[in-house]
Amino acid sequence: MSQEHSEQPHSARQRISSTRTPEERVGLLRALYERAILTWHLLWDRRVGFWPKLIPLLGLIYIISPADLLPAWFMGPLAPLGVTDDIGVLLLVLTLFVQAAPPDVVQEYLREMRGQVHQTSDEGEVIEGYAERLDE
Repeated sequence: MSQEHSEQPHSARQRISSTRTPEERVGLLRALYERAILTWHLLWDRRVGFWPKLIPLLGLIYIISPADLLPAWFMGPLAPLGVTDDIGVLLLVLTLFVQAAPPDVVQEYLREMRGQVHQTSDEGEVIEGYAERLDE
């Protein structure tokens, strides 16, 4: 192999991933972990409807099923990269489920996970005042 071929520029994806700091990489893993924990809480919450709960169930069925978007025989020598479609489906399922869940419930769990306590109006400061009805 000549000197020219060994010094070819990396693809854009390789450059981006190689420029990430260890803190950024940990941040991505932490975000994935938090999304999984949030999904777990939402699955067991009665305020989340039946239909949104089907999203993670169908994703789990796909991941454990032998069917694959990128089968090993299709990938050839890159067969070990065949799990990338499963990871992509996992990320998609987690994101879709959180987006399909009621936003107020999602925010409640996010605050709880981050150690912030949400105060209800009974516990918080009361602001007194009056209102007038304006007829148009």
